[in-house]
Amino acid sequence: MWNAVLLPLSFAVVGIIHLLPVAPVFVPATLQRLYGIAPGDTTLLVLMRHRALLLALVGILCLSAVWWSPMRPAALLAAAINIFGFFAFYALYGSPAGPLRIIAIGDLVALPFLAYAAWATLVR
Repeated sequence: MWNAVLLPLSFAVVGIIHLLPVAPVFVPATLQRLYGIAPGDTTLLVLMRHRALLLALVGILCLSAVWWSPMRPAALLAAAINIFGFFAFYALYGSPAGPLRIIAIGDLVALPFLAYAAWATLVR
């Protein structure tokens, strides 16, 4: 019974966390507030807006998995690659403070929900 509530809730939490930084897709000026990126750097602006778009895709996959169980393995894979990939790069560059630490904390919050969703979907 609990799995019927916790599994969709876990996918929803992971999805929402991935959708939080979607604002730069629509309002590029939010990159300054979110990440401290100067609006004049066109290359970085394009890359960060694309990053926001890809995170939104992961979020949408996870939210789809709340209601459509065949989507769950793909959502798990996308979220896991994103979270563990970020952790790897974050550690590789010495776990810098500032906006990147906030992203790392958000991913840490998502991690137990992702782990439960993986266990309930793939093992249980």
